[in-house]
Amino acid sequence: KSWFAISTFLLFSAAAAEVVRIDVYSRNDIAGSRAYGLAGPYERLVGRVYFEVDPQNSVNQVITDLEYAPLNAVGRVEFSSDFYFIKPKDLDAGNGTVLVDAMNRGRKRVLHYFNFASAQLEPESQVDMGDGFLLDQGFSLLYVGWQFDVPLQRGLMRAYPPVATEKGAPIYGLVRSDFVVRESAHHHSLGDRGHIPYVVVDADDPRNVLTVRDAASGSRAVIDRNQWQFGRLEDGRMIADPTSVYLATGFESDRIYEVVFVSKDPPIAGLGLAAMRDFVSQLKYESANPLSVAAGNIEQAIAFGDSQSGRYLRTFLRDGFNEDEQHRKVFDGLIAHTGSNARGSFNHRFAQPSRAVDRSYFYPGDQFPFSDVTQVDPATGLKDGLLEGLNPETVPKVFYTNSS
Repeated sequence: KSWFAISTFLLFSAAAAEVVRIDVYSRNDIAGSRAYGLAGPYERLVGRVYFEVDPQNSVNQVITDLEYAPLNAVGRVEFSSDFYFIKPKDLDAGNGTVLVDAMNRGRKRVLHYFNFASAQLEPESQVDMGDGFLLDQGFSLLYVGWQFDVPLQRGLMRAYPPVATEKGAPIYGLVRSDFVVRESAHHHSLGDRGHIPYVVVDADDPRNVLTVRDAASGSRAVIDRNQWQFGRLEDGRMIADPTSVYLATGFESDRIYEVVFVSKDPPIAGLGLAAMRDFVSQLKYESANPLSVAAGNIEQAIAFGDSQSGRYLRTFLRDGFNEDEQHRKVFDGLIAHTGSNARGSFNHRFAQPSRAVDRSYFYPGDQFPFSDVTQVDPATGLKDGLLEGLNPETVPKVFYTNSS
């Protein structure tokens, strides 16, 4: 097996699809070529998929900052994503359904939930397939990178969106990083959970502020600028680092620290939602020859996401991404597991997709509306629901589950 054994290209006409190229880096049988149910043996394909989206298409208007993206020669926005595809070697023997793992922070989870397997970043062996349930039923399994800031670690899936600019000039803005340390420490990343943080562009900018408070809604106390700087300790030495913050007196455990700082070059994060939309649409309605998928092989698509990726699916639905550029239904069903009633930081300027919605912080996610059913917000009087304004022909069946 080799990650660079195969390099396969496929160009699609612009009229047919928004997937323009598929590169397959690796292709091999899985689970020792074991046959599963009537589907027979399975294979995995690993690579990268390339997209173009039309910024003038009505379904793309919801993508924040798309109007600030660089355009190619035909006026489209280019980006790409990692993919990992597990499918019957003979797709005609499968059940015609692709189950898409929306992935929590770039990690593959669906085999853990449905096949009682231990979660693996590169599932391949028979043990990795758990009890084989999904494969015995003939499902194809697809993983598409949608998050731009996951750690640079082999097996984690990511998207590669362009950054927004003002006619080529950088866009600057404020970024907020909240964190709580469980043990006293002198420095902390500006990112979340090991994810790639935004970079401080000017350490001396007066808009950079560090505060501390004892509860999410508590009063913030500003920490004197002479007490902290952007950097980290390494072997007892202070190292300048535009992605970390250092406090001379040390961060105290169980208090909420908040750094607000100036950064630049916001990635167009909403393209991570378009990536899943367009790759799944390609599989359902067109051919994808490098993947040995012919038109009609995949008749149905279901998405599963847990916690963060459950909130991603709620955002995907709410923002209208289940309608592709040809105004066709993408997913036939969505399973949002333990996503609560929230959404997330997935489609706005300086988005931080990994940030959680919890009692300690205030990040995008807990905003109205909360339900598929149209409701009235008693605080604002706004009447809305997750399905309001969507094309009824493209609304999938949605299942919300919260047990583990």
